[in-house]
Amino acid sequence: MKPAFLEKFTLEKILIYILIAAALITFGFVIYLVVSHFTKSVQITSPLGGENWEIKRTHAITWKASGIDKVGIVLFKGKEPQWIVKDIYAKVGKYQWEIKPGQTYGNDYWIAVFEYPWRNGNKIAYSKGPFAVTYPENDNCDTLTTQNEWPYVASDMPNLRRVFITPEGFTGNLEGLDGADAKCQAEADQLSLGGKWMAFLGGDAEQDLAVERLRRAAKGLDGVFVEVKPATPETTLLRGALCYRLLGKNFDEFLKKLSNLAVVNTGKFGADSFNNFANIWLGRATQAGSKNCVTITSVFQNPYVNIAEKYSYTATCQNWTSNRKLAEGYPVPYRATKPNFPVCYTTLGKSADAVAIGGLASGFTGGAINVNAFTMFQGKYCDTQQKLLCVEK
Repeated sequence: MKPAFLEKFTLEKILIYILIAAALITFGFVIYLVVSHFTKSVQITSPLGGENWEIKRTHAITWKASGIDKVGIVLFKGKEPQWIVKDIYAKVGKYQWEIKPGQTYGNDYWIAVFEYPWRNGNKIAYSKGPFAVTYPENDNCDTLTTQNEWPYVASDMPNLRRVFITPEGFTGNLEGLDGADAKCQAEADQLSLGGKWMAFLGGDAEQDLAVERLRRAAKGLDGVFVEVKPATPETTLLRGALCYRLLGKNFDEFLKKLSNLAVVNTGKFGADSFNNFANIWLGRATQAGSKNCVTITSVFQNPYVNIAEKYSYTATCQNWTSNRKLAEGYPVPYRATKPNFPVCYTTLGKSADAVAIGGLASGFTGGAINVNAFTMFQGKYCDTQQKLLCVEK
């Protein structure tokens, strides 16, 4: 049997060993933390810079990491990063990035792989040089052009001048030219088109011809005129740009579309656009537009309409403030005193009261059956529902 002091010595010795072991473990753990912190690393191995990565393809982002549990990956150009992926294990070393349609394209893109979640002091690595996000060479509007037998151009083409026709019609009371402009702007805002818009619409004064009003806009008459419509899968390119129907390489070509032969426009515009362009208010678009004594062509098919009702002494629905069809006081009651109506002269030189209230609009020559060409000078009653042609300022 051991003496008591030996037992005490043994217990004390064991306790000392335990304390020493604990100290060594703690010290070792501290050393591990310090060493592991300073040995953390991450290095991108792809992309290295100079690559051309196509939209709608999958590209491998690869890296080497040490001492890091999870990483996040961002794409950036300038100051604002764009998330590619977050919270993935660093040891995987690879992420297959599918570049979705709509991704902004261009040069000077960089990849960053960093210790996730981000905090100050975390390890981060950048691609060694910039690379390009590109789109396929065949990512263009040629297919639509071929299918529709009408030119289409991409929305990212320089110097485009967007145009659209309001989906709904309005009577001649547009609350003036300013009211018509406001209607175009409201419709553009609803369609999220951005920009400033005006109606291609002329008033009574010479300085208010539709062409002169457009000339005073910020872009003047400059631009490649294209028809804007809501995006569809077939009109959306991989790079996110849209295909717009070309109306004219310049303003003169655009204006000519409103007086082309119908056979030229039919089938190429598409039925909806074809009919829309034949039903818009224009007023005095150019100096060729009559200032007064406008023939209401929509009544020619009815031979029983009184001759007075076939002529309007306004070409702009009283400067776009009237939705009336006929002048006040007409028809004149039997034996009543006749009001003074404006006088017009027919093509045969015969004078006639001009009691219709109308405005110049687009339409077809030759009547509804024998359609020959578009015209910008068709008179229509001011109670008619016509659309507005809206042009980006």
